[in-house]
Parts: sequence; structure tokens; C-alpha cells
Amino acid sequence: MTHVSRFRVTSILCTVLIAWGAQAEEDFVPLSSDAVKDRWHNRLNSQHFVARMRMKMNLAGLKEEREMVVFRDDDGGSRERVLVRFEKPADLRKGAILYIENPGRSNDYFLYQPSIRRVRRLPASIADDDVYGIDLEFLGFGVAQSTATKIDSMKKERINDRDTYRLEETAIQRNPRFDRRITWVDAEHFVPLKTEHFMNDKLVLLAETKRVETINGIATPREMYFQRTRSGEEREVSLIIDEVDYQKDIPEDVFSVFNLTRRQRPGN
Repeated sequence: MTHVSRFRVTSILCTVLIAWGAQAEEDFVPLSSDAVKDRWHNRLNSQHFVARMRMKMNLAGLKEEREMVVFRDDDGGSRERVLVRFEKPADLRKGAILYIENPGRSNDYFLYQPSIRRVRRLPASIADDDVYGIDLEFLGFGVAQSTATKIDSMKKERINDRDTYRLEETAIQRNPRFDRRITWVDAEHFVPLKTEHFMNDKLVLLAETKRVETINGIATPREMYFQRTRSGEEREVSLIIDEVDYQKDIPEDVFSVFNLTRRQRPGN
């Protein structure tokens, strides 16, 4: 084979390899960044669930365990609603937090304190920092757009032997949670496998989904880990989801503010 022929064969081979590589890349990222974000936030559209969860918390050396029942729906796909009712420890028993997503305006947070039988509206900063130790959107399995963002970039990345879309976003408005967020979204089920919140270029929250199982055909986080650093104080939370029921009916008034002070229905 002449030098020219070898050169031509090599050139053709390189062209084929480049084209194949480009096709592989295209096969992995056939979606726009907006489409990936949409599938992530809407993966539970028209789904609801009742779940029993446990939180093991280490709050600056103070260890505490909490048990709660979580109700979640998305109001027909228009907005997410999450109700958390605490069962343990004793000082939180029968207490409740209600989160209502409001597209286009500030979200609502309500706290029911059984000791004084009072419901009060919470600012997002207090709801996020003082009551439960993690963001309510994670108790709803990480699908709520609780802070509006714009997408800065997306690329493929493999973590924990899973293909993911790595989305980097910036908060549109100033908020107490983050100004920049990076999320690794599972490329198959669109479950957020890892999330990092940054404030002024400092990591303030790390959230990792440790275990995912398919329940009723729905990819469901079963164990999550959170590490939060704020004002020099570090918090660690392990969240274990013991039971999830996607088929149990949830009465509409469960998500009513007025229902927070009522006795729970048997079985709820």
C-alpha cells in the first residue's frame, strides 16, 4: 500500500471514529437542557403518595431522630403540595408543616404547633433552616421547582456507575437557599442523584440519593444523605423512606391550612 493510500485509509478511519463518537454523544444527550429539567421536575406529574420516613440528624453534635408521615401531590400537575406530620420525638408529635408551591410567586409554608394549637405562616428562610433540617422539596422526592432558576450549562457525567445529566443553574431571584445549584440527574429515570447548593461560591448543601427502588413502576428514592453548612455550623441528615404508597387516596382537605389543627383520620 502506498503512502498516499495509507494516508487516505487513516483519514477515512479517523472520520468514521469521530462520527461514531459524535453519534454516541448524541445518543446520550438527545434532549435539550430545558427538556431534561422539565422531565426532572415533572416526573411525578399527576402522581401522589403517602410515605413513612425517618430522619437521623446530627445538628452540630446534637443527635436526634425524627419519624414522620409525608403526603404529597401536585394538584393535577399545576403545583406541588407536601404535608409533613411528625410522630416522633415526643415534643414534635402531631406537629405539622405544609408546603404549597405557587408558580409565579412566593411559595407558602405553614407550621402547626400542637402545644399551642396554632398555625403560623413561615418565611422560607425559617422553614428551611430551623424546623426540619432539609428542604421540603427533597421530602417530595426532589421534584418541586421551589426556587426559580435559569440553566447555565449541561453536560454528561457518570457518577456511581450511572449516566447523568449535570445541570448547572443560577437562581433568578435572591433567596435563602442558594444562588447557584448543580444537580446530577439520572439519565434513565430523571431522579436527582446528587445536588449541590452554593451561596457566594461556598457549598452550603450536599444532597445525595444513596438508594433508588422501583415502586409501582416509579423510580423512588429510599435513602438520602444531606450535609448542610451554614453560619459555620454543620448538619448531617440521613433520610430513610420505610414505606411509600402511590395508590392510597389522599382527601383534598389534607392540604388545607384549616385541616392542620384537626385530628388525623385513622390510618393517615
